[in-house]
Amino acid sequence: MKNISKTIIITGSNKGIGYTTLKRISSRNPKFNFIMAVRSIENGEKALSELSQSVEGIKERVKIAQLDISDSKSIDNFVEWVSKNYGKVDALINNAGMAFKGDAFGADVVATTFKTNYYGTIELTEKMKNLINDNGKIVIIGSSAGKLSRLTSEELKNRFTDPNLTKEGLDLLAKEFYDRVVDNTYLEKGWPRNSYGMSKLCINTYARLLGKDEEILKRNIQVYVCCPGWCRTDMAGPNAPLSADDGAITPTYLIELPWEINKDLQGQFFYECKVASL
Repeated sequence: MKNISKTIIITGSNKGIGYTTLKRISSRNPKFNFIMAVRSIENGEKALSELSQSVEGIKERVKIAQLDISDSKSIDNFVEWVSKNYGKVDALINNAGMAFKGDAFGADVVATTFKTNYYGTIELTEKMKNLINDNGKIVIIGSSAGKLSRLTSEELKNRFTDPNLTKEGLDLLAKEFYDRVVDNTYLEKGWPRNSYGMSKLCINTYARLLGKDEEILKRNIQVYVCCPGWCRTDMAGPNAPLSADDGAITPTYLIELPWEINKDLQGQFFYECKVASL
């Protein structure tokens, strides 16, 4: 592993779990190269300068690129930049995400949260699929906040776990949550008052569907989703029990798994480096 050269994209990697994941993987794998996909180039440069204090030679192994996954034009520009400058890469770590502070809830909160955590993540992934090398990896940073136990409707749980669920069907579930918030029937229909958790339930589920995609399987591309744990980051706040460094352990574990599909792990949700139930 230490002598293998790979190129890995990490979104939202100027801070939080994205930053510590870049730090951990790069320090353990000195031949890996990275693309820091960040909304602000300036913030990316500051983060890379900080990282260079602890990871020797890291500046020679990292390129910074602008990417806002809530903006389709930004996604298109990024994908075009990757194609032009790299041709293909070996792995995509979908880390970028957002959450409102406190008890914010409502249709606008749901729409904004899903735009990044669900729709933006999927749009980037779908547009990047062809630029990932055969035997590559897609790792999504999901969350245990997006567990099926959040739903109070057995019918909804069954729809999420239906083995015949399609990407289109998942999109309908995401839209249904938004619509029920708009008409204020979400609680009686079995949805929780939690926009972040539902965006993560949907993206956790997307990983399962993507892991079964015929083209993904044919090209031996691994797909995983993981919860880094509740970590002290700008997004999660200062009261979390784990450090941001702790949050990098599982994403790093998944990147360091052998570069071939294990059917028992493909598309699965991981917590603390183990397959966990949704």
